[in-house]
Amino acid sequence: MRRGFLRPVLLPVLLLAALPAAAEGDASVRGVVRALRDASVATDLNSRVVQLPFREGDAFKAGDTLVAFDCDKATAELRSAQAEDQVNRIAFDNAQQLDRRQAIGRMEVQAAKAKWEKARAAAEALQVRVRDCRILAPFAGRVADLRIHEHEMSTPGQALMRIVDAAALEIDLIVPSAWLVWLRAGTPLSVRVDETGLSYAARVARTAAAVDPVSQTIKITAHFAPGDIAAVLPGMSLDARFDRPAH
Repeated sequence: MRRGFLRPVLLPVLLLAALPAAAEGDASVRGVVRALRDASVATDLNSRVVQLPFREGDAFKAGDTLVAFDCDKATAELRSAQAEDQVNRIAFDNAQQLDRRQAIGRMEVQAAKAKWEKARAAAEALQVRVRDCRILAPFAGRVADLRIHEHEMSTPGQALMRIVDAAALEIDLIVPSAWLVWLRAGTPLSVRVDETGLSYAARVARTAAAVDPVSQTIKITAHFAPGDIAAVLPGMSLDARFDRPAH
C-alpha cells in the first residue's frame, strides 16, 4: 500500500498585462496574492473517513490530524504480522544457537533467517499502511476547500481538501521587460488590495529567469513589508505602484 501524500496545487498562471503608465515616474500593474505554501491533501487509501476535525476556514497547527480513516482491519493485521515477526525472530535465534553447536545445517539457518526477514518486511509494510490512516498537517495554516465529509469513502488519488498557509504570502506581478533597466530585487512598491481597499508597502523579492518574448513581459515576485497583513488572503487582487526613477 502506498503512503498518503500531499500534492501541491497547480495555481492558474498569472497573465495580467501591465497597465500603461499615467505619467513619467508612475508605473503600475495588476497583481494577485499567493500563499507561499498551498497544498492539496490526498491519499492512496480506499477507506471510510472517521474523523475530520477541521472545516473550511478553520485554522490548524503543524502536526494536527487533518483526516483520519477507519483502519481497524489494518491495525488487527499489523498486530498479527508483528506476532509472526516475533515468532520467526525467535526461530532464527534458535537456529543460530544450534548452528554454533553444529547441530543444524547452514541451509537451515539461512532459511530461518529468510523467513524472519520476510515476516519483518510484512510487518513494516502494514505499519506504514496504519500510519497512513491519519494525514497530519505539514504546516500551520487554514482549510481553504473541503471536498469530503465524515463517513464518506475516500478515492485513491482524489483530493480531500486544500490547505494554505495564510500567514506566508507573496505577490505575483507581470511587468514589462523594459522595466528591468531599473527594477531589481529590493525595489520598493506600494500595493492596494481590491477586496479591502487597504494599502501596504512591499519589496521585490525576485524576478523570473526568462522574459516572455511574445508579450515582452517578465514575472516578478514581491513580499509584503513587516506589519499587520491579517486582512490579506490568498487569491486577492491588487494594484501595485512603483516609483520609476527619472532618466
